[in-house]
Amino acid sequence: MRPASATWSFRENISPSALSVTLDGKNTAVGTQNGLVFLNSRGRVLWFNKKIRRIKDVSVSTRSGKIAVGSSQKVLYLVNLKGESLWHRELDSSVIAVSISSRGNLIAIGTDEGKLILFDGKGKKIWEVHLSNSDFSVNSVDITSDGEFIIAGTDYSHLYLYDLKGNVLWSKETGSEVLKTCISSNGDYLGYLTSDRRFSFCVKNSRVLWEHTFDSQPLWVDMAQTADFVSIGESSNKVNLYNKSGRKVWGFGNEKSRIGVMASGGGNVILGNKGGIFNYSLEPYLKRLLTGCQKSIIKATDQNLDTAEARKTYDIASNNFSKSNYLDFLVNIQKARNLAREARVIESDDTPSERRLERNEVEESHTLPQESNEDEMMSKLVQLAEMRENGILSEEEFIMAKSKLLRL
Repeated sequence: MRPASATWSFRENISPSALSVTLDGKNTAVGTQNGLVFLNSRGRVLWFNKKIRRIKDVSVSTRSGKIAVGSSQKVLYLVNLKGESLWHRELDSSVIAVSISSRGNLIAIGTDEGKLILFDGKGKKIWEVHLSNSDFSVNSVDITSDGEFIIAGTDYSHLYLYDLKGNVLWSKETGSEVLKTCISSNGDYLGYLTSDRRFSFCVKNSRVLWEHTFDSQPLWVDMAQTADFVSIGESSNKVNLYNKSGRKVWGFGNEKSRIGVMASGGGNVILGNKGGIFNYSLEPYLKRLLTGCQKSIIKATDQNLDTAEARKTYDIASNNFSKSNYLDFLVNIQKARNLAREARVIESDDTPSERRLERNEVEESHTLPQESNEDEMMSKLVQLAEMRENGILSEEEFIMAKSKLLRL
């Protein structure tokens, strides 16, 4: 595995205890024993709230930007984007895990005495349950974007899914302590990491789609909102991505770190260790998705399938990618792949040669952005030449396509 370079790093003498990143990955909240640090898109400090101490977990809402902060001093805080505390609530036990909904109107917390509690955006307690009627710590809590579902994992080796009203939808024994959980934006998919080196990927009803046992204990896991892939910190210097089928699709070597999170939009990963916070881009993997979709569309077009809608959606996804709008990119690239897969046969009187020329136009108008127009032109000319050499295009078709390309 090739080592990757961080797009930015924040190197200070701090020891991060918790990390959370905004949907677009542009801002990072860092919890420490001595306060809450908020970093911008270049890893520079925007503010440092030193009034909140002994932070165990942080969670940034994707829409409002409000930050829920859990402290082992038995306090829950809600902080705005300026670093100002909007309110705080004193509790009977230490906050171990915290998760906030996208609008910041619901906050779920887990405590060291086995309690799962839901608050509204104004700090009012909505409900409280004692998981397993025991004092085993609730290690991880995740709430869906709309707040409809909450997943919680405990030291008691149990996993729970609750609804917004506080009803337990199911609970299951996991065999080992649940260390980390993650859930998609709508709750259709969820995952959990246990202390026996195992990660499990499930659907909403708790049925396991796949699981993997690692050689050593992974340090952290996280899921894109779309659940297209999960990121797993398999060791202190290795991060790998797994798709919905459980196949490892990409990975990179990183600077030594012990905690990590992924932007829920899927565009980057933030890692932390004593003395440093590091940002790594996932664009190389996302670009592979774009390339794979393009190939599927070209293949379907060559089979005389109607790919008009697939090409249109691909263009939208490509635009999302160029603007670093990664969540919309994941939604649209998946839609484009499905459209290409489900494309119907075109009823046409065109000859095979005419259809090949039409395919060439598709290739010309749906290529990934290049470094410059000159490079893009050269790439297309080389592609046409290879098609002529392989007998795909006749000499006449090659000249026609080349002339058309040069006119453009």
